[in-house]
Amino acid sequence: MFSFLQKETHSQLEEIVTRLKLNASNNYRDATKEDLAELEKRYEELKSAGKLNPKQITYYRSRIIEYTDKLKNFSHKTQKVNKYSEKI
Repeated sequence: MFSFLQKETHSQLEEIVTRLKLNASNNYRDATKEDLAELEKRYEELKSAGKLNPKQITYYRSRIIEYTDKLKNFSHKTQKVNKYSEKI
C-alpha cells in the first residue's frame, strides 16, 4: 500500500551508503567514519519507526557490520604511497 514510503527510506539509506563508499575509496578517513555513524543512526531511526521491511533490516544491518569491520583498520597509515609522489 505504501511502497513509495519504503522506496524513499531505502533511497535515504542508499544515499548515505554511496557517500560512505566514495569517501572510503578516496581514503577520507574522518568523512567515512562520519558517514558510517550517520548510516547507523538513520537505520536505527527508520527501524524503530517501522519504516523498514525485514529484508531491508537484514540488508542494512549486514552493510553496517561490513563497514564497521573494514573501518577497524582504516587509517592514514594504511594508505599506499605512490612511488612517483616522492619529492625530488
